[in-house]
Amino acid sequence: MPMRLEHVVQENGNSNGHPPILKNGTANGASSSDTVCNADYFGSSKLEATRLIIQALHEMGYPTAAAALEAESMCSIESQDVAAFRTSVLNGRWAESERLLTELELKAGTDVVTLKFLIRQQKFLELLEQRDLVSALGVLRGELSVLDYDTRQLHCLSSLMMCASAEDLRAQAGWSGVEGDSRNELLRELQKYISPAVMIPEHRLATLLEQARDYQVLKCTYHNFDGPVSLYTDHVCDRNQFPSITSHVLSDHTGEVWFVAFSNDGTKLASASKDLSVIIWDVATFKSIRVFHGHTDAVTSLAWSPDDTTLITCGLDHTVKLWDVQECVCLLTVPFGQPVTSCAWMPSGDEFLTGCLDIEKPITLWSIHGTTIHQWTDFRVYDLALTPDSKKIVAVCQDDKIRIYNCSDYKLTAEIQLQAKMTSVSISKDSKYALVNISAKEVHLWDIDKIQLVRKCVGQQQSEFIIRSCFGGMADNFIVSGSEDASIYVWKKEDASLIEVLSGHTKGVNSVAWNPKNKYMFASASDDNTIRIWTNSA
Repeated sequence: MPMRLEHVVQENGNSNGHPPILKNGTANGASSSDTVCNADYFGSSKLEATRLIIQALHEMGYPTAAAALEAESMCSIESQDVAAFRTSVLNGRWAESERLLTELELKAGTDVVTLKFLIRQQKFLELLEQRDLVSALGVLRGELSVLDYDTRQLHCLSSLMMCASAEDLRAQAGWSGVEGDSRNELLRELQKYISPAVMIPEHRLATLLEQARDYQVLKCTYHNFDGPVSLYTDHVCDRNQFPSITSHVLSDHTGEVWFVAFSNDGTKLASASKDLSVIIWDVATFKSIRVFHGHTDAVTSLAWSPDDTTLITCGLDHTVKLWDVQECVCLLTVPFGQPVTSCAWMPSGDEFLTGCLDIEKPITLWSIHGTTIHQWTDFRVYDLALTPDSKKIVAVCQDDKIRIYNCSDYKLTAEIQLQAKMTSVSISKDSKYALVNISAKEVHLWDIDKIQLVRKCVGQQQSEFIIRSCFGGMADNFIVSGSEDASIYVWKKEDASLIEVLSGHTKGVNSVAWNPKNKYMFASASDDNTIRIWTNSA
């Protein structure tokens, strides 16, 4: 029978990078009236489109073409006031910058004090960089302090008076200096508060094109393509981009297969079974190349070391074993008081984590020599995972809580109470999301930075057995899960829409794993004693 929950419980244009102003005036140039004029270019403003094209031509290095378009269309991308403001900031004329800023149209809700603070802060830092401490102190006391704005930042600026050199100042302030890009950075920051109709944001057309490409990718149901997305046509990936065909059926196990995982280099597959064995498969041929015997009860999970030379296996026999993959020998056995449910390697390859139902050591950090480095207590763990950036440990626990720990200091950073039993957890490649299988027939997608439930994937069958899921495809576009009804369910991560239900197994599917080096391949493990390899071609 498959592994139950209770089973384990009980056991650019010019030198400064900005396009020049080619034409003056506001009626045909940059005024707030632009946004309501000429809505006649396929539903968009012809004036806005023209100005964006002029800006893009400058950014692409075609000033002559930009000038010709500006002359023919009688549009300019900036007014005289905007040009003067830009020049004053880039030339460090701070009083003039403040005066001109107040004459520009700002975004609704903008506090002018904020903008004055940014300008005066730049002035202060430049004086410090010049080692003119007297003038810098005068700005701090007479111009920044009087604004009564951001006391904390003011204290930080005050501490910079103690910097021993200009180099020390730039390092302490995280500031590039006058010879760096600091004035352009200031201009970009100020521009965030200025009406975009007055001062077009940098690279605006490129930004819109990127958004259009991203939108098409998000709407592409079977997106599994890593090449460039053309602007000439709408982007659609064919279903054959998705691995929905069984290419191999691996049947060497004599019992239910509970867990599968590809090696980090994608060349091998490891499987753990109720038949007490672990098998290593060569991905090139899908022939068995190693078989590990040593556990005295079912093997629940396993993990490859970062260099793929060592394997951890966990068992219902209350042990964890470390194996030399090449020599096929057990290097270490660690005993526990309860079944060991999960494991994960630290990036150094010298340490590993275990998850256990033993309340005295539900999570333990070990050295590869079997020495305890750190131990958490007072709960029981069904599954755990380490984020790929090695910053967080995410554990799903018997008390229906998700616990997240900081790897640097081992402290609990978040605790999420759910109302249903959880069986497994896996993490996205970017370390931002966790997939959690729920016994209430759902797979939850959690943002583990914001501690927020993002999506619920529904459809798969799960009630009493441990079912696992994983991310897959290009940029983790897909969510794949096993199911008690012998099917494999696939959702699109973007909107949790169910896009595939794959059949082939004859009993419940316990585990799925995507090949980290092949976006067109994943494996599934089942209670029918087999492993199926899924690709986009037979």
